[in-house]
Amino acid sequence: MNRILFRSLPFLLVLFFSCRKDTPPEPPISPEIRTYLHLSHTRTNTNPSMDSLVEETDFSSYDMLWLGGDLAYLTSEDDATMTHVDLILDLGNPNTLWALGNHDYSDLDRVEQFTNRAAFYTHHQNGITFLVLDTQDSLSNIVGAQKALLESVLDTLQESSHLIILHHKLIWMYGDSYLEPQIPSVSNGGLGSCFYCINPNNFYTEIYPQLLEVKQEGIEVICIGGDIGFQTNAFEYITPDGIHFLASGIEDGLEDNQALLFSHDINNKTLTWEYRLISDL
Repeated sequence: MNRILFRSLPFLLVLFFSCRKDTPPEPPISPEIRTYLHLSHTRTNTNPSMDSLVEETDFSSYDMLWLGGDLAYLTSEDDATMTHVDLILDLGNPNTLWALGNHDYSDLDRVEQFTNRAAFYTHHQNGITFLVLDTQDSLSNIVGAQKALLESVLDTLQESSHLIILHHKLIWMYGDSYLEPQIPSVSNGGLGSCFYCINPNNFYTEIYPQLLEVKQEGIEVICIGGDIGFQTNAFEYITPDGIHFLASGIEDGLEDNQALLFSHDINNKTLTWEYRLISDL
């Protein structure tokens, strides 16, 4: 009996492999791409005008606009200036997120009338959670209602692939031994106590540890500042913990002004970015 089984074994193996059907591999998930543009420091020195290239650009093709502040010289000083900026950047559109800068801060009530949003808020879209901060409030410190909002958002990120924090001042440069010495060559506002300065703040003592917890949960964390343009129009740094610090901003009239363009593959949950000349948008 065993001899018969042994002689039949090759035939049985051939029969098994000829009849087995391999499970086909799962097809790749089709990309569903959205494009987002970060633009900042578009002001001139005279209301209501903005950089001429910005005023001539059609931004309607982008799925979202992320604005880093200082849009006009005194953006919210009067309805005429706000209306002018609104016509170009569509401030009231839910897909336009605006982190206020010191040049936008004349009248917060007027800002809210045009945007239907407060000076700081959250937004969720396409699997990304956005936290828009007001770094003019409390001189660069994230405290009080802003800190409470941040903490409440960080507790509800299970469905997000990315957390993006939009802000004006580069608050993460202060207190870091590598970044802080670069403030004069990167930031429009220097280190100091003035309203437009990068002030001593609580980012690394109270905010960054919570962002690190989010990163450790597998959610990408990206902080994007807008107060650059005079020294440079692009800045990028990744911390040893894998948290991204980005900034983009322009100086009125320069040919090499850049914005920060993001490509978001929603289905595959990937977000990539590049700096792009405004003249090429």
